Amino acid sequence: MAYLRWRRFVELVSLDRPWIGELFMRKRHESIVAAPVEKWDREYREGVYDRLARSDQRHHHRLLAAMIADRWPRPRVLEIGAGEGVLFEALRAHAPARYVGVDFSAPAVELGLQRLSAERAAGQVDLLLGDGRTFRTDETFDVVVFSECIEHLGEVEDLIAHYTPNLKPDGGMGLTMWLALKPLRLWHRLKRLGPVLDEATINTPWGGGWLVAVVRPAK
Repeated sequence: MAYLRWRRFVELVSLDRPWIGELFMRKRHESIVAAPVEKWDREYREGVYDRLARSDQRHHHRLLAAMIADRWPRPRVLEIGAGEGVLFEALRAHAPARYVGVDFSAPAVELGLQRLSAERAAGQVDLLLGDGRTFRTDETFDVVVFSECIEHLGEVEDLIAHYTPNLKPDGGMGLTMWLALKPLRLWHRLKRLGPVLDEATINTPWGGGWLVAVVRPAK
């Protein structure tokens, strides 16, 4: 317990003082390697991520949805790395005009299409199979969201540049990130790409935490 509290202290301090995180980061010179799609497919089939639908696992989704709706009423949202589209459950209360989720795991997309079939039939929701690093669409959105996946999608500057054309003129990028020192490196790089519109952290009863933020990248 003492170690977990110390780690959380270091991670929170590192939000504003990146050099502190660098001091305590293990294997700091090793890059983050994304897990292969086969791993995600297997875990979705086995129900490993069923827990993500529980209320106590969606505090960060509810906060991000509120941040988005406060700035963009009835928003149009593109989510990259959407899994089964669990974020939509939090957005639903804010009556989004459009939600498109993209994930490279076929079992995840299939499960989401089953659960959100009514919204999809109404044209409000769509879940698509695609690689978040290269996905393209002609649609424009108020927000492009990366929920706990940005560390798996390559260089953050290239990623933001890829999706900026899909933003409306006053649009932004939404982010949730499990607090850990290596992914926080990407957050510091992302903040240099444009003004931070909203930023907050959520601590969990079991000792973890999420970063939740909205950034407007420079065009």
